Amino acid sequence: MKFDNITKIKLIFFLSSLYFFTPIITLFYFSRGLNTFQAVSLEGFLIMAVLISEIPTGIIADRIGRKHAITILLGLFIIGNVITIYAQTYSLFIIVQFIFGIGIAFGSGAIEALVYDSLASFGKEKEMSKVWGSINFYGLVAMIIAAIIGGYIARNHDPKLFVMLIWLFVIFSSFAFIMSFFVKEKYPKKELTKENPLILFKESTRSILKNKSLKKIIYLTVMTQPFVFILLFLFQPYFLIAKVNNSIYGIAVALGLIFGAILIKYAYKIEKQIGMKKTIFLTTILPGLLYFAMVFLIGPIISVAWYILMQGFMKIREPLFSQYQNDHINSYNRATVLSIISMITSFYLVIMRFAIGAISNHNLLLGFIIMGLIITISSVIFRIDETSLA
Repeated sequence: MKFDNITKIKLIFFLSSLYFFTPIITLFYFSRGLNTFQAVSLEGFLIMAVLISEIPTGIIADRIGRKHAITILLGLFIIGNVITIYAQTYSLFIIVQFIFGIGIAFGSGAIEALVYDSLASFGKEKEMSKVWGSINFYGLVAMIIAAIIGGYIARNHDPKLFVMLIWLFVIFSSFAFIMSFFVKEKYPKKELTKENPLILFKESTRSILKNKSLKKIIYLTVMTQPFVFILLFLFQPYFLIAKVNNSIYGIAVALGLIFGAILIKYAYKIEKQIGMKKTIFLTTILPGLLYFAMVFLIGPIISVAWYILMQGFMKIREPLFSQYQNDHINSYNRATVLSIISMITSFYLVIMRFAIGAISNHNLLLGFIIMGLIITISSVIFRIDETSLA
């Protein structure tokens, strides 16, 4: 295997996705004195940080180079996790979420832009969905491996083992951090740095508003979001309603990740097999239909099956929409445009998180119905075809 940019990014994704602490992170917060609300609310601060940082970090990435943005992302994640290990107060954990949020904002457009430009330098930009799917596949495989290992190591729920799992993440992320210095910038640096940040932002916003095809893709992308992180918090009480055995929870998560990893890796083949129009429609509407299935067909086995299917179909859209978006964005401001799109999506998800959370707190299944309705109706209203992507 040639050790090129794409291979390096795959390895960086793998090493930095070894979240050994995923099975016990809430228990870790409890061990530091946080209550359930405080633990869950930390993600709200994370999203706030991403929203605030999205545009400036995208502009910085376009000016200093995308490879440096990746290095900053990894560095902030390492710093944030080291602080987490020693943090004892809610306020300090909030500060950590802002560090993570800024890091995520740096990587949201920069990594994708660097991959696309790396392919474009060889005239292979049409392979973006295939390559991006493969890169995300490496990340998913790492998460599966880390979740199994982390769950086994911390099976006794010893707080000292929780800390050890976070240190393991820091160690492997440090290898990814070092590797990021060897990634090559494929777009000439002088082209990246000559634009004024304000002008770059204005031009990026204008390019979105004037590009009808890109706007249609953005409408569809945002309005058919499958609410991944909302389901992350709701699937456990849903399993209680369905009377799923407690020992199945972890297995269901692992199987869902595996199914998602397979679909995300071969999304481009599915597109080739059934065509672009059908692929887009199916990948957007299926999560909506599955939310309905989760409400009206409940049981200890069938509910687990719905969850696994949902995890897979939530992931398959990522490499496909990455291809469609990037095909309509200029290279010189790609990270800025992608950051604007990410900011719009994040803003929508913040609003929906509070809305769906309030509804689900009153009636969990009603929350699922609302999510299903939003996704299904949006998939039909904002449906696009080949002419929209030309």
